[in-house]
Amino acid sequence: MRIKFPDQPEKFMESEIDLFEALQELSAVATVPDQYPLLVELKCINSLLELLSHDNTDVSTKVVNLLQELTDVDILHESEEGAEELINALAEAECAALLLHNLARLDEQVPDERDAVHNTLGIIENITEFRPELCTEVAKQGFIQWILKRLKVKIPFDGNKLYASEILSILLQNTPENRKLLGELDGIDVLLQQLAFYKRHDPSG
Repeated sequence: MRIKFPDQPEKFMESEIDLFEALQELSAVATVPDQYPLLVELKCINSLLELLSHDNTDVSTKVVNLLQELTDVDILHESEEGAEELINALAEAECAALLLHNLARLDEQVPDERDAVHNTLGIIENITEFRPELCTEVAKQGFIQWILKRLKVKIPFDGNKLYASEILSILLQNTPENRKLLGELDGIDVLLQQLAFYKRHDPSG
């Protein structure tokens, strides 16, 4: 509706409000992982991933928050079968690439979008903790490149930069392919530059 009537917000506001309400209702499912197979069967996961490219970033950030809740590791371990179904669906849809596409348009100066960046990293942490072999796929889909770019941004050290460095560590642990990719991307130089910066500056200051 937003694409069809870009200059007539009254045409699409109601549908987006309904969409927000539906996403809010889906949050309840995050507490019942036994229902995850039903979400997959009904193609809800695919629909959520498609919404990551919605013109309204308020919608995409809401979806990111929901996916972060759904992939919470403690919740996943409550139902191994449900968790496997969910993780399989996310992996098959190459969710990391879709999340990256959304990351590219988020403005971290906007609080909700800054939180969405953090929650996106949380999704990556969750799925790779539950299934470590996904580290390779996440890297192949571009996450190491994004993290290196994020680390190079010359802004004061913040929570997202710290979290990004933690995710990089996770992606590199026990994954020789990713360490090789880091070298090919001149990632060692980026990391050395970061270390040099903190040697020159007192982190507590």
